[in-house]
Amino acid sequence: MIPYTRSSRLIVGLAVYALCACLAQAEILRGKVVKIADGDTLTVLDKSNRQHKIRLVGIDAPERKQAFGTVSRQNLADLVFGKKVDVEWHKQDHYQRVLGKVLLDGQDINLKQVKAGLAWHYTQYDKDLQLIDKLLYAEAQKVASLKGTGLWSDPAPVAPWDFRHNKPAPAVADEACEIRFAGFRYKIDPVICGIWRNALKSASTLPGFMELVRLAMHPGSDKAH
Repeated sequence: MIPYTRSSRLIVGLAVYALCACLAQAEILRGKVVKIADGDTLTVLDKSNRQHKIRLVGIDAPERKQAFGTVSRQNLADLVFGKKVDVEWHKQDHYQRVLGKVLLDGQDINLKQVKAGLAWHYTQYDKDLQLIDKLLYAEAQKVASLKGTGLWSDPAPVAPWDFRHNKPAPAVADEACEIRFAGFRYKIDPVICGIWRNALKSASTLPGFMELVRLAMHPGSDKAH
């Protein structure tokens, strides 16, 4: 067993203090969600009938004119529209929107959007998140990406911050790719390469896996005669 030294007690104490200080600074806004602007922005009506525009902190959803923008907005609406939520927040942005974490019955709605593959973890603007939330959002994005969930089903998804600045989508290689399996190396065309990778990410069944092996070894065999 590792001895519980004075220095370790000090570190734990400082960590607890920092966490308590962070929680103490957070304000709670309670109200009913009356409008969904997009996948990361909504409006809450408080008990004084005052409206507050909320920007879900730590995430960035596709723009409404972007692929999956409408789907992301609808998913957020399905989660919280017409429901009473709590919003944990520390500050507002330059548009006077509350930057907050939306909670429905204690569940993090920001995180749900990332898990659904309908928002990115916005690492450029996540400094107001607690460390645990940063880790959860990063892991949720990783899992959604590996499974090809939501916007990650697109082979070259465009991040909303790039879309807003009219940056082109990242190039997708046209050349055949190589996959190594059980000591063998296969050269396959780009289309089948994408299918193969998605299958490996999503734990395909054995018959499906063997079919992909067949296609990899005979890339033209699936075409109609």
